Amino acid sequence: VIMMCGLQGSGKTTTCGKLARLLKEQGRRPMLVAADLQRPAAIEQLKVIAGQVDVPVHAEAPEGNNAVKVCQNGLNQAKKLGNVDTVILDTAGRLHVDEDLMKELEQIERKLQPDQVIFACDAMTGQDAVNSAKAFNDALELDGVILTKLDGDTRGGAALSVKEVTGVPIKYIGVGEALDRLEPFHPDRMAGRILGMGDVVSLVEKAQEQFNEEEAADLQNRMASGKFSLNDFQKQMATIRKMGPMREIMKMIPGMGGLMDTNPDVDPGSEMKWIDAIISSMTP
Repeated sequence: VIMMCGLQGSGKTTTCGKLARLLKEQGRRPMLVAADLQRPAAIEQLKVIAGQVDVPVHAEAPEGNNAVKVCQNGLNQAKKLGNVDTVILDTAGRLHVDEDLMKELEQIERKLQPDQVIFACDAMTGQDAVNSAKAFNDALELDGVILTKLDGDTRGGAALSVKEVTGVPIKYIGVGEALDRLEPFHPDRMAGRILGMGDVVSLVEKAQEQFNEEEAADLQNRMASGKFSLNDFQKQMATIRKMGPMREIMKMIPGMGGLMDTNPDVDPGSEMKWIDAIISSMTP
């Protein structure tokens, strides 16, 4: 059982879906439980996400209900299904750390005794992220942290402070809104990003996920023999765009992070779309 907690707006519910997708890819059989009865549409959001990643979800009407009961019913439902080996609890958040929130989370932890308590931490909130992480850790004894919204302007400096204050490992980082944008946390790579030195290893891994070796070799031969066409160039651009937002890809190249920061209005992804449109509009 994994209990996900965090403040409202930290990307907690989306992170539950990302984690479920990642676990499913690893051969696990996850199930989501909608235990956020506070935020309007939180239950519907989790249902939609569960449908997108194709995992079961347990949800109940929030009226006259309480989160502890929903979590217990969700766990019982998982046992009845028989083919679920991981239950992810999407608990309620608040706009700020308060007594009611902590009491509810403490009750869930005490009753269900989750194997992992994970804090979804918004990396863009800076020092506030550190303060909230400390408050949650003091109340719940966290097992790990997932840093969200690292695709924004922040380089992840909050990671250092959160780790220092809580003493628990940062397990994953969220680098985009899409459900496949959750990556394992690597301290050395994060250090490179913070210092503006890029992250070549992650860049290579992303390229390996998208590029087919045979197709790459064929393109290389076509280029060497002078047969490389605009259609080939267009295919290459499409593959590169699958790697993720182009601004983030550019920041992984050593020396390019600073260039992106000093030119916030430049969007390489949009430029590539323009080029793609120009090629597509050409007469064969």
